[in-house]
Amino acid sequence: MANWQMSFATFFLAFARMLGMFVQAPIWGSHHISHTILVGAAASTTLVMFPSLKIPHELANADLFVFAILMLNQLLVGLLIGFVSFLVMASAQFAGELLDIQMGISQAASFDPSLRGGVVNLIRRWNFYFSMIIYLVMNGHLTLIKIMQKSFEIVPLGGITFHGDIIKQYIVLTGNVFYLGIQIASPVLAAIFISQVALGLLARIAPQMNVFMLFFPLNMAIGLTLLNLSFRPFCRALEILFQNNFHELMKLVYLLGRG
Repeated sequence: MANWQMSFATFFLAFARMLGMFVQAPIWGSHHISHTILVGAAASTTLVMFPSLKIPHELANADLFVFAILMLNQLLVGLLIGFVSFLVMASAQFAGELLDIQMGISQAASFDPSLRGGVVNLIRRWNFYFSMIIYLVMNGHLTLIKIMQKSFEIVPLGGITFHGDIIKQYIVLTGNVFYLGIQIASPVLAAIFISQVALGLLARIAPQMNVFMLFFPLNMAIGLTLLNLSFRPFCRALEILFQNNFHELMKLVYLLGRG
């Protein structure tokens, strides 16, 4: 390849990695951002970082097939980084899904005429938007761009080999979504469980009472009350989780660079 062709190919390799990250990343990967803006933001960010990029030596004798493999490789790297950056929001949404089911609010989403893209439960939606606000306040979107810039210095554009440590780290972080989600929802879930046990005992002691009529309003009242009381701890927990996620992202970048 000529020098200008290698520079052009380097830009597209970096663009593939950046686009993969933007597709999965918090804020950018949501349905609120149109595909045109998503591609434009990825191209603009890549253009800003392009002067500091090194041209990979693999492009010297690369044909079209090799270049396509390198593009897919960089796209996969970006998808992996973007997916890991979204795991905290996925945990918050999983916690909201658990609360929706236990509180009985999941039935409300089924009868919501404003929903067009499928059923989205209320507390899950609230957790997502609230996590998005915390993420923006912490400048998480800017931190993610800095991590991506660091990835171009550590992870070569000429292709990487996915080794066992990367796969192990990916599995551990993905499994933590359920663990963290249960931790976030555990105070409300525990209170609802205790109330259900109490109502079960009451039904055995006084069978003539219609305990089923008390079940839904009591669960909703307890759940919403504890959600209001746990608002500040939830903010602090999200802040800590996002900070830990940034460290995990850097660890993943170094593991990718080691491959």
